[in-house]
Amino acid sequence: MMGPIRLISFAATLGIAALLVLFVWSFMEMSLWAGLLATVDTRWGVATMVDLYLGFFVMTGWIAHRERSIPRTLAWFVGLCLLGNIITLVYLFMASLRAKSVDDLFRPVHSRAELTPPTTPAA
Repeated sequence: MMGPIRLISFAATLGIAALLVLFVWSFMEMSLWAGLLATVDTRWGVATMVDLYLGFFVMTGWIAHRERSIPRTLAWFVGLCLLGNIITLVYLFMASLRAKSVDDLFRPVHSRAELTPPTTPAA
């Protein structure tokens, strides 16, 4: 049976693949710009975009907590704003590869090294 971390990695991979297929399929119908204009042409479209970008800010908060680096956090935020939740899934996938437990997904990246006891050389 797959452990929780591997399940998260697998789910993120499936999400990335699904979004890539959906992006290609959507580009076959119309350009990104035409799609965005059609989306914001209605109140529901605007509500959807506001919901999406509020989610980006929440995700950026999680990234900032974990990374503890303004440049890395800003890079991830720009990626989110330009490419959407596929970046969320890429970040989750990468974080899950480094994590040993689900709790590690919520700990700052640098604090995990401090939690690991140092090894002493064999005498």
